[in-house]
Amino acid sequence: MKLVRWRRFTWELSKLPAVEKPLPDHYHVRSAVRDEEKVVVNVIMSAFSQDSAWSDTVTNFRERLELQLETAFARESVPSLVICHGQRIIGASALSTEVDAENHLLSGPCVLMEYRNRGLGTSLLYFSLKQLHQSGLGRVHGVVKENVVACKFIYPKFESSNSSYNYEPALAGT
Repeated sequence: MKLVRWRRFTWELSKLPAVEKPLPDHYHVRSAVRDEEKVVVNVIMSAFSQDSAWSDTVTNFRERLELQLETAFARESVPSLVICHGQRIIGASALSTEVDAENHLLSGPCVLMEYRNRGLGTSLLYFSLKQLHQSGLGRVHGVVKENVVACKFIYPKFESSNSSYNYEPALAGT
């Protein structure tokens, strides 16, 4: 089994900086509704499965992530934020508002492959952090695999701090 290293990012939401233009004009972010669960799960799983940097890991945590998404849609008032291009959902970020959650960004910002490199992941992270703050959280965490694009270029934004993290998604919660 290949050793996977994880990073845990932390944001103090009271220090979340304002962003002047967090999203390109022809896209919009909104809360997902409960009957969009299948679409949201498909977007998130497609984003992971089409990204070669996750290919060695996604099968180990797919089942757990799907369960977490199902739980979020059953319990959370805003289970996920989505980015739309017109009516099409092209990105999603599933959230947990549990104060003591190990990972408040259940999926992290996930964008379909054909829409990447447009700043959408950064925008989705920003709106996710804002939503978590509006839900009453002051400090949130996001766990991500080391050396993937999100770890290098997205999660470090918005004044986050990070450290190595012992995370075993295939075993956690069992």
